[in-house]
Amino acid sequence: MKQTQNSIYKVQAVDRALDILDCFSFQNRELSLSEIVIRTGLNKTTVKRLISNLVDREYLRQNPPSKKYQLGMRLFELGGIVFSSFSLRQAAAIPMTRLQSDTGATVLLGVRIDNQLVYVDKREGNEMIRISSDIGWRRPLHFGMLGMVLMASLDPGDVRTILAKQPLEAHTPFSITDEDAFSLRLEQIRDQGYIVEKEEAVEGAIGIAAPVKDYTRQVAAVLGIGLPLGQRQVDENLDRFVGLVKTTCETISSDLGYLKR
Repeated sequence: MKQTQNSIYKVQAVDRALDILDCFSFQNRELSLSEIVIRTGLNKTTVKRLISNLVDREYLRQNPPSKKYQLGMRLFELGGIVFSSFSLRQAAAIPMTRLQSDTGATVLLGVRIDNQLVYVDKREGNEMIRISSDIGWRRPLHFGMLGMVLMASLDPGDVRTILAKQPLEAHTPFSITDEDAFSLRLEQIRDQGYIVEKEEAVEGAIGIAAPVKDYTRQVAAVLGIGLPLGQRQVDENLDRFVGLVKTTCETISSDLGYLKR
């Protein structure tokens, strides 16, 4: 029998584990071992072995009183990631456009993926200066205003681990390359809730960024604006621009389910 390209790359154990997860639904939130065996058509020994692995990885959990199985918290966590990914750009779209109109700046939205900064949305500014950070681009997690805000949301131990793999680089003469000085900068960002970054990533540009939080109260993304440094309009409106960035982040956070205490 001729194999299709899809069948060549199928892994039987993975396929069967997914068959088990597919047994669950809103109507069938708890299932016994026997019910899973019947629904999948697999033998009992195979199902027990796969369920054991799924429970260990928290994709399934067993309800002690009934001995039946339920979907685990790991799937809830992954679902939250998917929800945030789909809803983030939608929640940010109008606020980003409004912020660009109010400031004339380039507006950037970034997230942390695999300990890298990834740009997920952008609004081009009115000025001649162009910030080379297009949608989908990846940068080291510590890069620029967005990266530093994301790094500030991490535990110090995680920061050290990331810097060991992605050492600080001098993108301009004003970039921070000393780890102790960088740690102090992250502490400052945590304390004030935003960053004003001058020429540390792009010469001739000033950046203002703040975190976006979701329903888990964690930093889901970071939003920032980039403007030409030294212009009178920028200098005179710096405090107003900081306020606009923070307000925009609060608006997006609220749409993602973040609730202030």
